[in-house]
Amino acid sequence: MPFNYVTVAASSDLFTPATRAFGDILIIGKGAVGSSGSAAQRFTDPAKAAEQYPMGATKLVEKSEANATAVIVAAEFPTGTEVVVGKDSTAEVRTVKSVAVVSSKITLTLDEGLKNAHPVDDPVVGHGTSDLAAAISTAFAQTPPPTVVWGIELAPANPSWTTAFAAAVDVPAQIVVLANTPLSEQPGTNHPVELLAKHVTTVSNTGGDGSERIGVAMLDRTLTQAKQIALNKGDIKSNRMVLVAHKSDDDVAAAVAGVIAGHEPHISLLLKPISIEMSELFTANEIDAYRTASINWVASPVLLPGHALYLGEGLTASPVGGKEYVDVVRTLDDISFRIKAALIQAVGDLRIDRPGLRTVVTLVQSVLSPQVNRGVIESYAIHIPLLVLMERERATLTADELVQISEGRSGRKVEMDVSVVYAGVIHQIAVKLVLKG
Repeated sequence: MPFNYVTVAASSDLFTPATRAFGDILIIGKGAVGSSGSAAQRFTDPAKAAEQYPMGATKLVEKSEANATAVIVAAEFPTGTEVVVGKDSTAEVRTVKSVAVVSSKITLTLDEGLKNAHPVDDPVVGHGTSDLAAAISTAFAQTPPPTVVWGIELAPANPSWTTAFAAAVDVPAQIVVLANTPLSEQPGTNHPVELLAKHVTTVSNTGGDGSERIGVAMLDRTLTQAKQIALNKGDIKSNRMVLVAHKSDDDVAAAVAGVIAGHEPHISLLLKPISIEMSELFTANEIDAYRTASINWVASPVLLPGHALYLGEGLTASPVGGKEYVDVVRTLDDISFRIKAALIQAVGDLRIDRPGLRTVVTLVQSVLSPQVNRGVIESYAIHIPLLVLMERERATLTADELVQISEGRSGRKVEMDVSVVYAGVIHQIAVKLVLKG
């Protein structure tokens, strides 16, 4: 081995800005019957969610005689749930026709009478998956699918929405949706969708770096269109909310969330395919009314082959602030996150002088220039008032300008304006066709 006077061990420690997926989803919903809820859990496979959030099980609290058409149980199953009553050779499969709760006594009315008698404590087990597991599966069923879906389980019997939203603040998700919870008429205030709207707005405005998010909700298909439109008001009427009208039995809100998360932020949601079952379509008049009310709808345009279903628009629930479309809100959030992730390396290292502020400009350029090259934005401009003053000869500065420089250095805070020109995609084309002889 040769003798060296100086030995250098080289290594690479390049700074890599933080990145995130197109949009991770957080779904809050009712889990297994009999459960008390659970903390947020991360899923990349819908099968894992189905295992984590089954339909659940309960037991008989009173003996059930043969031919009985109702059973008394310890926990409530949703109407329409297929359940297995009993065990071993006496097990019978029935469907819950209706549920009645009187003085904490839960009665399940079945679609037909039981053949066997069942003692107290015999199990009643649900078939299928819970609302939460079904919503997660629906989100993953979209093409292209989301990368990550989080779940927060609520106790089906007594869901605590406020507790769930408090836990949701710390979940790294950009899209929040409520499992199988349409925006419906409900006495009083604090409908779960209203709480969702308050949550996404509050966290986006006052949360930590990168916490900006949007909420997705579906309308109650059983209401008249006039009643549906009237519900887009108050906190719900926000450019942080996405509302969708439909005529499907599926969890359309979860499906729309999956569609949003599967595309880059600057991609418009207009005419993006959605995987749900819906045989009846909206009329032209219904679509016009929804469009006016800032509500999206599910469509099947005749010009597109295959008769598949698509999102008819990509609207937020409110056009206020120039944020009429979902891609505008998501692109601003994404660019804001990228700029913050790049500038974090300047904090604590760069000085408030000409070289330091020029480096700050370079950092922002390193974020925005690739976005221009990719066609995400058309152009941008960066302006640091303090740098403008420092670029001038000191002798030309006024007393007030010298004070501004001094205060900037002593306060150690730099203000910067970044202007971005965003060119939206085409949503409508008007063609004048002239036939000449």
